[in-house]
Amino acid sequence: MARKRLTNGQKLQIVRDCEQRLANNESLRSIARSYGLQGKQIRNWRGKQLLLANTKSTKKSTSRGAKGRLQEYEWVSESWEAIAEVTIRNAWRKTGFSYFPEEE
Repeated sequence: MARKRLTNGQKLQIVRDCEQRLANNESLRSIARSYGLQGKQIRNWRGKQLLLANTKSTKKSTSRGAKGRLQEYEWVSESWEAIAEVTIRNAWRKTGFSYFPEEE
């Protein structure tokens, strides 16, 4: 059975219903079964209830999407700057290219 992709609004509605049913001494397992979910999913959503309430209800995730790659670019830039000029020259010489005109 495929996992259900619910929106944040649907998750929040399930959590609120779960709270009411738990107050009436119904087990989390039976509540999860009635929705076709795992108990750990509902427990996870109950822990993130405030986050779900503050996120757009039509989204299916609480995260903002792909993280920016600025840190990766900074790392590459810092690594490149850390390479000594002699090392770069030797690498170009090894390939047989004459990149440095002053050496011709």
